[in-house]
Amino acid sequence: MSEVLQVRPVCIRVPEVIGRQTTEVLLVDDITFTTPVFKIIDVLIDVEITDCFVCTDKVIFNGRMQKNIVYKAPRDPATGEGTVNYREFVRDFAGFVVIPGVLKDDECLVERAVVRQDCEVFIPTERDANGNIVAATEKVIIDVDIKVLRPRQITVNLASTDICPELEL
Repeated sequence: MSEVLQVRPVCIRVPEVIGRQTTEVLLVDDITFTTPVFKIIDVLIDVEITDCFVCTDKVIFNGRMQKNIVYKAPRDPATGEGTVNYREFVRDFAGFVVIPGVLKDDECLVERAVVRQDCEVFIPTERDANGNIVAATEKVIIDVDIKVLRPRQITVNLASTDICPELEL
């Protein structure tokens, strides 16, 4: 014997996607190294969008890039030994995207914020007498993908018994 399911309307609140847009931010930094660079071992980058604000037809955002350049220092000529050092720097940035139809009370959601690996440029600008890097210019492009949501109430018809447990408050 099968259970008879009753269809009943239920009002729920869901986020409606109003729009989505991607933009790019170019960061250019002049870097000096207190300890000269013999060879770069690794570059570690974290990008974070710290906040975003929805305006009519636009979204303004602020972000931060933290970068660590891990490198070998010149080796000691007498021992052949050297050290591994790192140079850390933090760079704040800002940008905006145009998304027609968004309103001030909408919610922004950052889908992605990353440095484009195919377009990261490191240009040595000064070397010491042994050819080790003591200053450089770095250029990176950060891709930022933002989605704007607006709360919306909709009615759905449930054709099942309630399988959700009761909430204890």
